[in-house]
Amino acid sequence: MRVLVTGACGFVGKHVLTEFAAHGYEVIGLDIGPPPGGLSQDCYISANITDAALMAKVVADLSPDACVHLAGLAFAGGENPQNILTINLVGATNVLEAFRLAKSKARILFISSAHVYGMKARPAPIKEEDSLNPDTFYSIAKMAADRISLLYANTFGLDVMVARPHNHIGSGQSPQFAIASFARQVKAISTGALPVIRVGNLDNRRDLTDVRDIARAYRLLLEKGQTGKPYNIASGREIRIGDVLEKLCVLAGVRPKIVRDETLYRPLDQNPILDTTRLHEDTGWQATIPIEKTLTDMLADL
Repeated sequence: MRVLVTGACGFVGKHVLTEFAAHGYEVIGLDIGPPPGGLSQDCYISANITDAALMAKVVADLSPDACVHLAGLAFAGGENPQNILTINLVGATNVLEAFRLAKSKARILFISSAHVYGMKARPAPIKEEDSLNPDTFYSIAKMAADRISLLYANTFGLDVMVARPHNHIGSGQSPQFAIASFARQVKAISTGALPVIRVGNLDNRRDLTDVRDIARAYRLLLEKGQTGKPYNIASGREIRIGDVLEKLCVLAGVRPKIVRDETLYRPLDQNPILDTTRLHEDTGWQATIPIEKTLTDMLADL
């Protein structure tokens, strides 16, 4: 089976390519830059998802059996609203429309985000049919693309599913994200840098899943998921951010001074908890990689 992975050069894309290749799939990566390491030029397409005509040609020429649509801006803050909407909404629509125009029977997994529910706690774990309440440009664009993906399934008959993953971490993640930033600072200290780490609010709690577990969930959804359905993905294990930093310091054998940086500080919040019953029932997936393994590998790969 030939699988097209958009956003192949990104943090998650590289792990998705590895996961699918390890299970016998022919993977074709697509992104705007050169191919990621380990992927030959013959298995890579350089294209911009905001170019509708080009995406239509790519899908028509390639005729993939499946697609994981990851391409987009991943950082939830500090981005230009026009860029977010153009790439995360218009780009996603271009990909879906390309498959519709090709009259494709491919299975398509659109990668949305838990941010579509908003980042406020609710009285009970959130199910996929619960209300969406996006509160940033990023989450609004994701919500719109999420809904459009389901519309292409329910109105146009495309074999589309939606994944709504919670926070995920792992090797290769941008230091724009807190845990990846901590890992880089801790690694630098272990090799002689000034023993000081600048942090925001360490008391916030997050559900963190290893990116390799996330990639496995995507594969299982393409294999076993139901057309026209959204799926929450989360480990079900919340952890205090400060405790993650402590684990990193222990693993690296350092005891740095912790300095609060007001530019990084966010008020105490309570992220929503996701109900993942549908994912478990349809695919059998559950998170299996302990956070200590994730953090060890992140440090080793720096």
